[in-house]
Amino acid sequence: MQVSRWTLTMVLALMIPSLLFGADVTGKWKGPMQSGDGEAVLTLKSDNNVVTGTMLGIDGKEKPIIDGKLDGDNISLTVATEWQGNPMKLFVKGKVSGDQMQINIAADNGYWSTDATVKRETKK
Repeated sequence: MQVSRWTLTMVLALMIPSLLFGADVTGKWKGPMQSGDGEAVLTLKSDNNVVTGTMLGIDGKEKPIIDGKLDGDNISLTVATEWQGNPMKLFVKGKVSGDQMQINIAADNGYWSTDATVKRETKK
């Protein structure tokens, strides 16, 4: 009986941090956008529930994530970018499932949005 209580305690102690802090999304994520506008490319680093990094813009330049959060398997990011010389933000929201994310990317003005399935690249 003592061994099983100890084992249960250890299992719970190892599981609780992952439930509280969410998935680790560190890495490079890529996948096609359903709008046909190319590929969504995110380079992310997660530390507990804070996500930082960049998103590749349509101009081929990396755009900074200015607000990134991870709540369990839910991810939300705000990306600072521009369109035709005007500053704007992209809102990225989605769900992480292992090495895959289902995300929605939407412009702050509501004129454009798309869904994408991105997968984490494996290190070679």
